[in-house]
Amino acid sequence: MQPSALILALALYPLVSLAAPWAFFKVWPERLPPASSADVATEAEKATTARLAAILSLFTYGSLVSCTLLWEQFSPVGLRQAGFHAYNWQSSVLRGGYGGMSWAGASIWLLAVGFAAGRLRREVPGLGAPLKIQMEVWLLGAFAEESWRVIAITAFLSTRYSPILSVVAVALAFATAFLGDGLERAALAWLEGVVYGALFLWQGSFLAPFAAHLMVQAVYLWGVGQFSADKRSRKTWQIPGTKCPVCGASLSLLQVELAEVFQCPACGEPLSLSDGYQNTMRFAGGTALFSLSFCSIAFFYGQIPFNLALWFIYPVTWGAMTSGASLYKRVFTRLFPPQLQRGTPNFITLDLEGRRPQSQQTKTTKRES
Repeated sequence: MQPSALILALALYPLVSLAAPWAFFKVWPERLPPASSADVATEAEKATTARLAAILSLFTYGSLVSCTLLWEQFSPVGLRQAGFHAYNWQSSVLRGGYGGMSWAGASIWLLAVGFAAGRLRREVPGLGAPLKIQMEVWLLGAFAEESWRVIAITAFLSTRYSPILSVVAVALAFATAFLGDGLERAALAWLEGVVYGALFLWQGSFLAPFAAHLMVQAVYLWGVGQFSADKRSRKTWQIPGTKCPVCGASLSLLQVELAEVFQCPACGEPLSLSDGYQNTMRFAGGTALFSLSFCSIAFFYGQIPFNLALWFIYPVTWGAMTSGASLYKRVFTRLFPPQLQRGTPNFITLDLEGRRPQSQQTKTTKRES
């Protein structure tokens, strides 16, 4: 393969990322948003901006798919050679999904440290748009980026470049598209590209990085973020059976505080999760997090040497636990609607200083009676 073809394969992602927004607003100039501060924008303007950003992402991803498939048609790299096959697909999907879950948790910690320093932020494509558009961005984005990645890596491998060099080169090309967001964000994108590329080399299938990408998007959209900022789409948050035990008013999940006492928006009475429901959440959550250790063992079992697996089991498990904790409350409360009670919970909490005066007052009242 000619060096110019390899350079073009690497440049597809950064070039399309820059050219697609420019072309979009050239074709549809009326969609160009007005320059206004986000602090003074109304809810309708914010919803419109989020929807426009999602549509722009769909246009960019569609352009990337078209350019990648066009390049592949004029190159000796075949789709089956690039991992587009169903051989051993169960293992590729499971290991790819779990690897993506672990990387999502690790990137959350990196983003938390970088955000605290004011240097690192991550834009989530589709966040704030209606749920249907979010799903379209989620699926098309994962397919477009991973199709380009596996085809570019395969092109390098077909010219006798080493696997490590191939993954690093494609990851660097991926990171250049994020230089406008700062060097820290570009470095995080490079790490992400290395993770996806390593999953592809490990499993030899497009499905592994594709499943990992979908899992990362799920964690950020549904674990870290929210379904939608559009009020018309917030019916997803309504959970049947969650009612105020005092006045019987139906409450959405956005109105229920899972970790502290809150007031009913209808009658103003103090409410909290029932003791039995919180005990069930603790037991289910503890069991799920404990089982992730065994999932990490199964993730590496029979794939890499045991001595090498010991070095990776703990960080992989820690990342998966972080993602699991982000998704857990949202998934659990949708499967099992919260049960509420009036007043404060009776279980012992760590807020001993805040509860001690109340217990002392109770003892004093009993002595006086």
